[in-house]
Amino acid sequence: MWRRHVTLVLRFAVVSFLNSSAFRIDFFTSIAHNLLYQGIFIAFWKSVMSHTTSPLGHWSFPELSILSAFSLVATAIMQWFTGLLQLPAKVIRGDLDKYLCRPVSPLFALLVEEVNALSSFYQLTSALIILGFICLYYHVPVTVMGVAASVGLLVVGCAVVLLMQACVGLLSFWYGEVSRFNTVLMIARDCERYPLDLFPLWIRSTLTWIVPIGLISTYPVLVLLHGAEESGALAYVGVGVLLLAIWMLIFAAMWRRALRRYESFGG
Repeated sequence: MWRRHVTLVLRFAVVSFLNSSAFRIDFFTSIAHNLLYQGIFIAFWKSVMSHTTSPLGHWSFPELSILSAFSLVATAIMQWFTGLLQLPAKVIRGDLDKYLCRPVSPLFALLVEEVNALSSFYQLTSALIILGFICLYYHVPVTVMGVAASVGLLVVGCAVVLLMQACVGLLSFWYGEVSRFNTVLMIARDCERYPLDLFPLWIRSTLTWIVPIGLISTYPVLVLLHGAEESGALAYVGVGVLLLAIWMLIFAAMWRRALRRYESFGG
């Protein structure tokens, strides 16, 4: 069974890659676009730091640059699950019927058909270029364990945020158009570019427990910079796993109820 699912993911990834790479010049322009876009935020931090003689809180300019690059890594991971974000539109148009007729799980089919493999590759490549340059130029010390813990926490954080967006998308089974609700979550994601420990406690708590943006930005970067042993990585991972378990249960319950409520065009 698992081989069939892996094969399906690979096939849709290849299709996505071929469709998106029809024009080769787009490959280089897309990477340049991502580098330029992130460069704007890095230039912003450079401008801020040039007006002060001390670090911003506990953050230096190289660390803030790494934080900006991590937002690209998070987006690259989420590009593999954009099918969850397309769910409301498919429900409204009645496109969910074809997934219910397939021999594999309709949720799995919905996910893999919307994979943006090439877009994810663009963003990940751009992020690695920035991270590599910053770490080498400013001699930022990183460890293998720190990188592994940071990436693991980032993946967990992305899963939590995606599940939250998916739960909002499932509301379309009851209320139709709900894209504005997801827009609110997307606005909250703008905070991932800023260190959470610079915000007041109530904002920091909100962006950790309610809308856990910190799990895809600040906390993975802290683990990367200070190592898995000294950064409180276990506490961050514990928070991430707890939130992931809660949102998985909520999503599973909503998905079952949503399928029972769905009325296809064919009745």
